[in-house]
Formats: sequence, C-alpha cells, structure tokens
Amino acid sequence: MMRAVVACVLVVLFCLPVGAATAAPAQLAPYAQQTATAPPGPTIDTPPTEQDAANSRQRLVIGIAAIVLLGIVVLGHRARRKRAKKSS
Repeated sequence: MMRAVVACVLVVLFCLPVGAATAAPAQLAPYAQQTATAPPGPTIDTPPTEQDAANSRQRLVIGIAAIVLLGIVVLGHRARRKRAKKSS
C-alpha cells in the first residue's frame, strides 16, 4: 500500500514542470558610484505557444489518470481486506 502511494507521488512530481531558476540579486553600486541612467527593467517572458499549451494539457491528463488509478488500487485493497476479515 505504502509503495503504491510513494510511486504515485513520485510520478506526479516528475510530471510537474520544473520551476524557473532564480537569478542572484544584482549588487547595487554605492551611492557615490551610481550613474545617472536607470537600471534596465525586468524582462518579460514570451507568451506560451500552442506546443506549451498542449504539453501542459497532456501533463494534466497524465496526472489525473495517475490519481484515478491510485484510487482504484486503494479501493480494491480495502475491499479485499474486508472480504478477508469477513471470511476469517
């Protein structure tokens, strides 16, 4: 039972997208050394493409299927345990 739960958790974790790497904060120059120009603003990522959307949908479907299959396995084990206790 515990192996199945651990396996499903690992499957879900491996299906999730990897988070964006965080960049180290830029060091500001001391006040006396600052220039008159403003630092560049944040960069904006490009909007997601069709392929990214399809990949996200596929991962969602795989995750839902894994959860449904785990539920079927857990319910099956419970039913089997009840029948075993009933017959003993």
